[in-house]
Amino acid sequence: MDSQLTLPSLPSPTQAATLALSAFVVYKIWLVIYNLYFHPLAHFPGPRVAAATELWLPYRELYKGESLSDLRVRVHQQYGDIVRIGPNELHFARPTAYNEIYNMKHRWAKDYRLYRAFNLDSSSFSTTDIVASKRRRHVLSTLFSRQAISNMQGLVRDRITDMCDVLKRRDNAGKSSDLFFGFRGFTTDTITSFCFAKNFHATNAPEFEAPLIVALEQCLPSITLCKYFGSMLWVMNSIPEAIISKLSAPMAAVLLLKKTLLEQIKAVLRDPSVLENAPHPIIYHALLSPEINKGHALPSELGLLHEAQVLFSAGSDTVGTALMVAAFHLLHQPEQQRRLEEELRAAWPVLEEQPRFEALEKLPYLTAVVKETLRVSPGTPAGLPRVVPAAGAMLSGAFIPGGTIVSQSPLFVHNSEQIFPNAHVFDPERWMQPNSSQLETHLVAFSKGPRSCLGINLAYCELYLCLATVFRQFDVRLDTTKAAELSWTEHFLPHFHGEHLRAFCTPRSE
Repeated sequence: MDSQLTLPSLPSPTQAATLALSAFVVYKIWLVIYNLYFHPLAHFPGPRVAAATELWLPYRELYKGESLSDLRVRVHQQYGDIVRIGPNELHFARPTAYNEIYNMKHRWAKDYRLYRAFNLDSSSFSTTDIVASKRRRHVLSTLFSRQAISNMQGLVRDRITDMCDVLKRRDNAGKSSDLFFGFRGFTTDTITSFCFAKNFHATNAPEFEAPLIVALEQCLPSITLCKYFGSMLWVMNSIPEAIISKLSAPMAAVLLLKKTLLEQIKAVLRDPSVLENAPHPIIYHALLSPEINKGHALPSELGLLHEAQVLFSAGSDTVGTALMVAAFHLLHQPEQQRRLEEELRAAWPVLEEQPRFEALEKLPYLTAVVKETLRVSPGTPAGLPRVVPAAGAMLSGAFIPGGTIVSQSPLFVHNSEQIFPNAHVFDPERWMQPNSSQLETHLVAFSKGPRSCLGINLAYCELYLCLATVFRQFDVRLDTTKAAELSWTEHFLPHFHGEHLRAFCTPRSE
């Protein structure tokens, strides 16, 4: 009898789906068990649900609406100096950990999960390619050097004058001014003038509420969403920009910025000679210079656009926040405001003869105010995640396995009671004590290491010139802001909510 070959019957679509779902559930259960008991970080303390699944942080931030800055403080109070905040992620509280993670000796890669949220992968800020980032930063460093900023301080003063003209007009009309948007308008106009030779005239907007500045503030929560759900970027990039502009006014303003920058980039790429007409060196002089790039490939159109967007965002936000924070504390502490004004009047006796940045840097109380401002301003409160190399590393006295994602928010350094007693108090005097030079190493507002802020020199120039000008040329009086502290939520940058800082700025005659 001939034997017949019988093939096994294939599962039905329903059976296949059931098997796939069952396998997925089993895998997830095993992953939770592995994370809790067998993962290399299993012995580090922290919330058990955070160790088990990566969903804990998005649940706390997105669903519960908690600020990650507040959440970090609570978990460290409960679990100690090193806390496991994700299956493969540790956060550190001990201030010494900051220099251990972020220093010039380490070339640790960035964790892509956070930096993809900015949708600027071709920029030196977002790329995880350490070599490419170093090369791009080196190219731009000449533009942001101490000497270059000193030579360009006249541009900064011009943008301050633009803002002050508006403050005067509003005071003449008996109106106070929104200093949150006012300072943000100044920094926006400064960075666009400096980097692109384009003044966006943000300070001329009614109530200082330039659409682009308002839009960027409103869009901050989207960074947190995209940090946890990268697929949202794919969705956003798939929708035609014309539709996005109609659906969202904030996004329309952001897309207009992108269009403006891209038009300039296309013009430069078509005819590089147009750069000869620029009133001063801008970023494309460096980025498209074969000599400065030393034989390396020049950035693509997308690379130029991403770099321009990063510089715009970094230059408009953090310094604007710091200026507002300084004014907030000075206006709530009249004795500090009076002391600053007396020092400025002595160093700047004739209003029409404004001192240079280099002279203002030598004023002890103004310098103390600037440093204390950088300490208390939230700036960039996010912990910048780095990936420990394969060999592992010692951090805060513990061995951290290779591949672990580690970070520390600068707030844990700036708010340390061991380093800065009464850290919750705005006290410029702490920077005028005999041992104040030792505090310098703990001022990490611009981060540390190979990826520290490229614009530190420009930021200091803006802080000194703007604070000196406003508090020398104006009698600044608090209007309606009565809050004892500023309220904000972390979305990489601080997202402020509540009443803005408003003040009457009456011009001085002498």
